[in-house]
Amino acid sequence: MVTSFRDTFITFALIGIFIFASISFIVTTQKDNNVDETILENDVINRTYINLEANLSSFRGGAQEQKESFELDVPEPGFGSLIIFAIVGVGQIFSGMILGIYNVFIVLPASILGISPVVIQVLTTIIIISLILLIWRVYRVGA
Repeated sequence: MVTSFRDTFITFALIGIFIFASISFIVTTQKDNNVDETILENDVINRTYINLEANLSSFRGGAQEQKESFELDVPEPGFGSLIIFAIVGVGQIFSGMILGIYNVFIVLPASILGISPVVIQVLTTIIIISLILLIWRVYRVGA
């Protein structure tokens, strides 16, 4: 059930191409039909894009700082100290990336479509419970 890096990369590339094609279709359709406010001029999308770009820039800066501190850090005789500091830095970067992905896939469509926050919270709860159950199943099976 383990996928190779190549399969994962191809899957993400296809998803990216599909998303790009969908946005291109929406923009082209709006321009052909002379829509007053296109999706490119939407304040919610622009604000979300700016926030996402700022988050990614801060992640890049944080990753660079972690790399530099990791390279300059002299290993101590204790085994766990080096591992713990590395894990905490990586965990912070990944949690920020997960939050950014959540904002793109859940918060942005919800704000564009005008979905109630209660519905979004229920969907988020279902997703979190499903992820916890899937992780528990993988742990129980031992894969």
